[in-house]
Amino acid sequence: MINILNDAEIRMIWPHEGMFTAFGFLRHPNTIVSVDRGKKECVAVYGESFSWGDSMDSPFAAEDVPNSRVPEHHWRTQLNIEKYIELAPTSTTFLTSDYISNGKFNPRNDNFSFRMNNNLGGYLTRKLDTDHYFSCIPGQGTTTTLYGLENSIENLSSKYDKVYVVFQMTDPSRDFGMGDKDVISYIKTKEPHQMKITNLMENETKYNVDEFFLLYEQIYADRFKELNEKYPNCQFIVWKNFTRWCGADFGNTITIEDIMIEHYWKLSNKDGECPIPILGPVWWDDFREIIKSVPKLDTEYIMKEVELGEKSWEWMQNGDNIYEGDRWGGTGSYHPSPLGHRVWAEHIIKHIEKHNGKD
Repeated sequence: MINILNDAEIRMIWPHEGMFTAFGFLRHPNTIVSVDRGKKECVAVYGESFSWGDSMDSPFAAEDVPNSRVPEHHWRTQLNIEKYIELAPTSTTFLTSDYISNGKFNPRNDNFSFRMNNNLGGYLTRKLDTDHYFSCIPGQGTTTTLYGLENSIENLSSKYDKVYVVFQMTDPSRDFGMGDKDVISYIKTKEPHQMKITNLMENETKYNVDEFFLLYEQIYADRFKELNEKYPNCQFIVWKNFTRWCGADFGNTITIEDIMIEHYWKLSNKDGECPIPILGPVWWDDFREIIKSVPKLDTEYIMKEVELGEKSWEWMQNGDNIYEGDRWGGTGSYHPSPLGHRVWAEHIIKHIEKHNGKD
């Protein structure tokens, strides 16, 4: 197998400011990386932990993991956090020494070479023989993922003849600042994309639940239509990991209709339809409280969605689901295994080829 890092110029890029809106982001090393292999085309992957490759690293020292190899490229977040405080924007002033001393910034090892070669972006880069731009921060919502794209797309478009932009959308709850997620970046600013989401949340117009999520998703769809027009040498591919599509019109953007876990379900020859919720299962009470413009949020609707969420979560952690699991050989992890990344990359390539008129 070709190692995409061999003979490449590798640059670790300072994360976009969305990284500093929640503590969890700082616990994952090497989240934004440029792999320059001297190619005229580039695969640019944007996402969260599912794209980052969260099942391919270990939060423990290598010697504590059976049959493990010593990570080739790793660093301990705890040793770097004060440098983050010194160099990062003022929004990181919450990172106090008391917070650090409480042990929440634990050592985290990253087998950089293994992960970058076996995650979604690594497979796509190798298959399409391109350079690779990687912007995947575990825990972030779709809005902060979009900020990462907008912070880099101008440079990528001007540098390459063609850019395959592979963009992951995730649980909408992260865009609403619910549950254990800190309120997302720019929520009190005039940033256009955020303003559209904030206005949707605060609008007095009475929607039912499905209408609300359709309008929410259409905000992204319209933004991708704008990006398609502005950057004609970029081909945008959008996909979701475990929440369902809401019916927005993405225009010429390549939209992977199968949800990632649904694809794994079909590959496993499971009977019936894969359970896919519209929102993560644990956020409905928060949603009822925060989204004032949804009067028809009845108990029956919520219970049906919660049941879908619980069943989907069970499938994601099912021991028979070989497409999600720990790379050390175990199962029970809801993140894609190396095999899961490979089959999903192949699925994306089929959609690209079909869109481009290739057999």
